[in-house]
Amino acid sequence: MKHGETPTLWRWLVVAAVVSFVPSLFFPYVGEEGVYTITTLEMWHGHLWSNPVLYGNPYGRPPFLNWMMLPFAMAFGPAHVLVASRLVTALATVFTGAALFAFTRAIGGTRRAAWLGMLVFFSSDALLYHGWLAYSDPLFALLTFGAMASVMVAARRKAVAPLAVAMVLMTAAFLTKALTAYVFVFATLAVVFVRHADARSTLLKPAALLCYLAGIAAPLVWFQVSGSTGGSGHEGGMMAADILNRMWPDGGRGWIKQIFAFPVETFCRFLPVSAIVVYGLLRGKTSGVSETRSWETTAAITVLLNFMPYWLSPQGSIRYILPLYPCIAFMLASRLATLSERTVRTAVYCVAAVVGLKFFALAVFPVIQLRQHGDATAAARAIVAIAGTDRIYTDDPSSAGLSVASNIDGQRWPAAPIGWIPPELPDGWLFTRIADRPATAVVWTGNLGNERMYLLCSKRTCESAAARANRPAIVDAATRPASGAAH
Repeated sequence: MKHGETPTLWRWLVVAAVVSFVPSLFFPYVGEEGVYTITTLEMWHGHLWSNPVLYGNPYGRPPFLNWMMLPFAMAFGPAHVLVASRLVTALATVFTGAALFAFTRAIGGTRRAAWLGMLVFFSSDALLYHGWLAYSDPLFALLTFGAMASVMVAARRKAVAPLAVAMVLMTAAFLTKALTAYVFVFATLAVVFVRHADARSTLLKPAALLCYLAGIAAPLVWFQVSGSTGGSGHEGGMMAADILNRMWPDGGRGWIKQIFAFPVETFCRFLPVSAIVVYGLLRGKTSGVSETRSWETTAAITVLLNFMPYWLSPQGSIRYILPLYPCIAFMLASRLATLSERTVRTAVYCVAAVVGLKFFALAVFPVIQLRQHGDATAAARAIVAIAGTDRIYTDDPSSAGLSVASNIDGQRWPAAPIGWIPPELPDGWLFTRIADRPATAVVWTGNLGNERMYLLCSKRTCESAAARANRPAIVDAATRPASGAAH
């Protein structure tokens, strides 16, 4: 193989990693994935395009992810909204890998280095778990990293146009999740400004300053527009409160654990490549200098600066630093490229093992998920068979409740989505985990893992339940009729 040539194996491993996202589109609900599927269906049903609601109440997050999901949900049908949402997040992860490739090339890296960076990225837990879940993080990571990379490319090429792209992507990232996109991007801008003196004149051009002002003004405009179109008008306050709440410790022990565990967890998310790189560097096996050495240092400082708030935050989560994953992969790949060819081959074989592990997990994960957490689809089917298109309410904010509720909304579309229980329960059905409620009767009970759930009837709806009780009951592994069902 010629020096600098990209081995065919590397390309095929990237293809295999991308293909591995397809089966995960059809897994059962995991965690709180129901949040965005429900808000998307409620947005579609109520034509609430700018203000997402969850169970009829303001959700307090911008709607960009919902906007991305809607075309796929409309194409696939409401019953397949989870597939639509996972398709968006999986594509976002794949495009993040592609953006890393383009970034490496744009700052002077070779094609071989760019392919190696993608391999390292797809060996992280973005491949195994966080990259396909129907959360906002993968799309937020794509847009935020795209903005960060555009800032560095602007400095490298002495061009203002990438800065305009960065501001657009940063605004889209904010509209996907939170204002923290601005922290990531402007921290990157500050590091680039300090480290690359030759780029300062470009970063301070009037056109560049105009781009910054437009980017900063975007959230203010959005809050004004969303507040004037029927929203609560407090979306910005809810975002800020959410960020501040995560900075407040629940207890000293948990905070200390976070400080020690978070860097270790981050290191482990890139195993085994991270261990191979550290081992090679400690052994002093470097055999050359990277073409992008200066930008590796810039990326490293940027990662550290953006890593600190989540490291020191008592309630930080590893998925919150997903926008830093491509930068970390870039740094690891760049250091790996300076090690011996034998070490690089070993790392690539380890990446192949990780991809193989993903395909093994594709076979066993759905079985484990159903066994441990139950079948939310079957539970929803049983409830829909009883309630039909009648109004259903809930007081259950749990992840299991979200999974069942999202399935119910999709299965009985275009009936009204499930709403949050009002102060006084009217005629209708209540999906709950509390069976003992006045003026109600239990008509169905089911278990999802350790979660016990009930469907209650209230007032005249109980008469309807009694009339329907003559039909055969729906019984399966996830659901069974309650012993106190109306009859």
